[in-house]
Amino acid sequence: MTEPADPAEGGGRVVPAYALTRGRTRSRGAELPMESLLRVTDLGRERAFTLQREQRTIINLCQRLTSVIELAARLHVPLGVARVLVGDLAASGYLTVHPPSGTADGPDVAVLERLLEGLRAR
Repeated sequence: MTEPADPAEGGGRVVPAYALTRGRTRSRGAELPMESLLRVTDLGRERAFTLQREQRTIINLCQRLTSVIELAARLHVPLGVARVLVGDLAASGYLTVHPPSGTADGPDVAVLERLLEGLRAR
């Protein structure tokens, strides 16, 4: 998967990030914590070709467990935009969401360590 190109160099996204969500700030699904882990479903694999470019990129990136915050960084979009796109895909059955396990004090340390390992591996 290639990184989105810089629009100034003649490629990539030329519309503002909020246009990807049609100005919405909430998805059709549940509100997702940024450390939620995502994986593509069989439906997502089978129907990815019908989706928009950013949605296909999300499906491709979620072939392995990927966090919402990591997707935002890889797509070069604000976290809120990533949450809306991911929430819509999850509500449509294209992604499985694994919410963070933790307590009222915050997310589980093991989840944060896995997230940190994934970010360092990049």
